[in-house]
Amino acid sequence: MKWKPLLCASVSTVVGLAGVVPSAAVAQSTGTAGNPQDTPAAATNNPTDIGPTAQDGTDSSGAIIVTGLRRSLATAQEIKRESDGIVDAIVAEDIGKLPDTFASSALQRVSGVTVTRGGGESAGVTVRGLPDLTTTYNGRQIFTAEGRYVQIQDFPAGTVAALEVYKSGTANMIEGGIAGEINVRGRKPFDFSGFELSGSLNGVLSQQSEKIAPNGNLLISDRWTTGIGEIGALLNVSYVGINFLDSTREQSLVIATTDANNAPTAEPGLRFPDAQGNFLGYGERWRPSANAAVQWKPTPELEIYADGLFQGFRSKDYNRWMFIPIFGDIKLSNVTTLPGTNQIDTATVTGAVRPDGYTGSFNGKTDTYQVGGGVIWKRDRLQISADLAYTDSQYTANLVNVDYAFASSPVRNVEFETTPDGGPTQTFVDFDITNPANFISRGLYQELLIVNGKDWQARTDLSYDLDLGFLKRLQVGVRYGDRDAGRDFGNFYVNNEGAGIPMTALPGADVRTSLPGFTYNTAQPNVAYAAITRDSIRDNLVALRSFFGTPEGLPAFNPTDNFRANEKSYAAYAQVKYGFDLGSVVVDGLIGLRAVKTKTRISGFSRIEDTGGVVTFPPITAENDYTDYLPNVSARIGFTDELQLRLAYTQTRTRPNFFDLRPNLSLGQPVILAPGDPCLDDPTTEECVERLRRGGSAGNPDLKPLTSNNYDASLEYYFSPTGSVTAAIFRHDAQGFLSTVDDRSTGGLRIARPVNLGKTRLQGAEVSFTSFLDIDGLPDWAKGFGLQANGTYIDAKGDLQSNFAATLNNEPQRFPGVSKWAYNVIAMYEKPMFSARLAYNYRSKFVTYYSLEALDPIAHGIIEKGRGQLDFSTSVTPVPNITLAFDIVNLLGNPLQRYRQYNTGDSYTRQVLYLERAYSLGIRFRF
Repeated sequence: MKWKPLLCASVSTVVGLAGVVPSAAVAQSTGTAGNPQDTPAAATNNPTDIGPTAQDGTDSSGAIIVTGLRRSLATAQEIKRESDGIVDAIVAEDIGKLPDTFASSALQRVSGVTVTRGGGESAGVTVRGLPDLTTTYNGRQIFTAEGRYVQIQDFPAGTVAALEVYKSGTANMIEGGIAGEINVRGRKPFDFSGFELSGSLNGVLSQQSEKIAPNGNLLISDRWTTGIGEIGALLNVSYVGINFLDSTREQSLVIATTDANNAPTAEPGLRFPDAQGNFLGYGERWRPSANAAVQWKPTPELEIYADGLFQGFRSKDYNRWMFIPIFGDIKLSNVTTLPGTNQIDTATVTGAVRPDGYTGSFNGKTDTYQVGGGVIWKRDRLQISADLAYTDSQYTANLVNVDYAFASSPVRNVEFETTPDGGPTQTFVDFDITNPANFISRGLYQELLIVNGKDWQARTDLSYDLDLGFLKRLQVGVRYGDRDAGRDFGNFYVNNEGAGIPMTALPGADVRTSLPGFTYNTAQPNVAYAAITRDSIRDNLVALRSFFGTPEGLPAFNPTDNFRANEKSYAAYAQVKYGFDLGSVVVDGLIGLRAVKTKTRISGFSRIEDTGGVVTFPPITAENDYTDYLPNVSARIGFTDELQLRLAYTQTRTRPNFFDLRPNLSLGQPVILAPGDPCLDDPTTEECVERLRRGGSAGNPDLKPLTSNNYDASLEYYFSPTGSVTAAIFRHDAQGFLSTVDDRSTGGLRIARPVNLGKTRLQGAEVSFTSFLDIDGLPDWAKGFGLQANGTYIDAKGDLQSNFAATLNNEPQRFPGVSKWAYNVIAMYEKPMFSARLAYNYRSKFVTYYSLEALDPIAHGIIEKGRGQLDFSTSVTPVPNITLAFDIVNLLGNPLQRYRQYNTGDSYTRQVLYLERAYSLGIRFRF
């Protein structure tokens, strides 16, 4: 195939926010897992210190005080106001009331945070344009399989007490992310004053897929005073499901040119994409999840705790792709152009290579476990804590594609830019794509991927309150990590198009007309076509393998695609908190240094073929050993009780992914051309040489960590418990971002290999406003109105890989994945019996990636256009402790659009993607 749709499912996809639980009170923690410095929540920069207690935030009956959205906003505001660093937080009550199904969607409401959308979910979280994050759960590092981090949407709302975004770090925080850290704080039994029972149940209807998914969670917690001290226990279980159908119209990045042969009746020199396609991606995904915790406080000075977390991910995807070539021995007629351009708008195509495609059945499964425990001991001015944890995560993916082709190549009428959404459409003349008899079998592809990761982590921290003038506190600590990662991959492909076997002759084939998709668009009429069903693929897989002559069972693992890695890290830090007065101005801050030694060993296999054609796979191992020193300096200058300025300088670094560090090289499947392809007649043309290169990928064990010097300043004005105006500026001077380079130096191969790039600069500003209408003289009902608004500006440019940069005068280019502008506007209304929110999120256009294409010598970027999304939620509490909730996600239904320039000022739409709209109706309770 010449090109493939740029749509893929995340290993760690989506968890719905199904529940509402009590909002946290700002108070001193009674102890959470891995809590090295147990200081007041409002005066810490440690991801585990912000927690509710039984001593504060309770009424005389012992029930948690729940004051709704106002309380959650006040809590988040106090966290930001009193933290040692630059932190934004969303507490659980706030999450539950956002018009969002997923935790990552809730996180995008934070200034500086952006997400990507697709597959019925929000993913790809970045902070201030950077994707290289550390993710922690209760302060412990957590990851999925062999990766460096976990997707935030993997956490159901019922297990979340708060999401905390740390934009500037401190020495006592775990190293690992130049973008900062996102900590997910789970609930503990000492969060509640006594017995707690809460939960939710709701259904989510996805409009395009026309299916309903159930969601629910249940939390049970209690605490007791006994003869051996105070004991608490908590159990929280959750199930989150989602269905989706994403519909995509797309066309090739190769822009062809008319001449006397391919368009005899049109003027020469007109441009047009040389292929079109439709992609329908349907999926069913669900996540079982559970966490449990025990806390024991035998004396006021000592706490012992243990907790565990299970995250599950299950996926059954069904993908259909149709590829419509506009190349071969083509003749274009009835040609029209876009006004004022040499770009073809519509044409009739004859003689093109026959269309083809595939029907894909994908199963994915993730199981992640984390268990740990520790102790916290406090006496007078001294606190000592220790924590030990073990993490085990495995992801398994099994893909089966049944490839098809049209039995003939019909004449097609094509349009390259429709209105108003852009992108291609096509109709076929005298050819019924809903008739199974018009399709033949083209091949069978299967792959199996198993990736896993394990980790032991241990830390000990000491904090001592000093009495030395302006020196207020000393913090020191050590941490040890021992991480294993592994990957096994195997695949095969059999092509049988030459046999001309009807698709209906495949064993057990159940061929039906597919779901139409494109619910919010009428530009594409031919979106429903005959396709083999997912169930008939899975239920007859043994017979299909036999029919195609492949080995029985799952694909054998290919040694050159696999690796085993071990990484040991040794960290130590020292940090001092200082404070003094300059007249009426109060100044405090931190000065610290974290030293981290990393030792990595990664093993795989190389492939050697001798002159006799004998292939062997000798083992290969690469080792690395390096030390990083990461300083931090910060100051908080309090001009008044309401107005303060923060200043911070930090150094951060991110280790390369294990997959990128692997020492081996693996080859993809050979290129198979369709009948009638012009490269069969003359494979020596420049375009055909590129198309016929066999692809492959390789790692690079010599990759260096990504490093960054970070500068932050934030001016904050707090005019009420729920009202604030803040403005921040920031700059990241980064070195060593990774990019994948196509290496064509190895014969007829195209090897994708990661390399470190040069310098990247990201700088920008954030502004944020939050307030309710607490104005004297207004009636009580009017004071329920409120507004949240924030905006982020980022200017990001960096070096590209050398072969791309050479086509752009070696000048720094826009950094991929970074929008220049992003903003949120949330209108809200909150009263005890009724609440509502209307939330609009927008991010401006950004480069998804850069590419060099045949017939285009410039490395232009694929641009995703700016897009806004409007979401709505409302809830009614008819009786105490029972709430009915209704949400709508993606009210506007506007598409996601991508395009690529091929000349300065000239472009065609690359993709138009129509995302799901989801409706949720449910009930929440707490007793």
